[in-house]
Amino acid sequence: MAEIDYRKLNLNIGKYKIVKSAALEIAESKLQDSKKILLDSFSSHPVTVEIQGGATSNNISGTLGGYGNLFSFIGFSSGLDPVEPVKKLINKIRLITRSYVKQEKNGMLISFNVLSPKLSDFENASPMPWASGRSWMSGIEKGISGLGYFLSKSGSGRSEGGEQIKNQIRQLSFKRVSYFSKMYSDFFKRLVNNK
Repeated sequence: MAEIDYRKLNLNIGKYKIVKSAALEIAESKLQDSKKILLDSFSSHPVTVEIQGGATSNNISGTLGGYGNLFSFIGFSSGLDPVEPVKKLINKIRLITRSYVKQEKNGMLISFNVLSPKLSDFENASPMPWASGRSWMSGIEKGISGLGYFLSKSGSGRSEGGEQIKNQIRQLSFKRVSYFSKMYSDFFKRLVNNK
């Protein structure tokens, strides 16, 4: 009677091209699903919606206490879409097709690497229009100064929706909110989750 060494059988199965191809298809599907969730979460977040609304949008994010809007307060140039570079970076996330096979107690694990921008790449793609080296995306989470000096006024400033003035006109502070860094962290958690 012949004996079968299941450990060697599992190892050989992991090396078969058809198994690797099926694993790649599953991994690619999981990546695309996770990427879609990230893109949808980013696109539908109140901060993103408010900024894309331009100089006439309302402060639906609540970051400015209901006064003005983020597009004008941050000082984006009229007609600019500041979130588009971020979406383009999200769309560049891809799977590297080279697989790694690892023997496990209950069988074989085939894994793939994901080529993805760093969080700092997203920060570089979201520059403050008036402060070199600063990111408006990071500012949403850490805070942006100057709200007490912001005058929301149609047709004024580079955004045509308001401008910073010399004298403080109100006691109001920017309200920080959870934004892209959490979404991005959740994206990677979904990728490594085996469910």
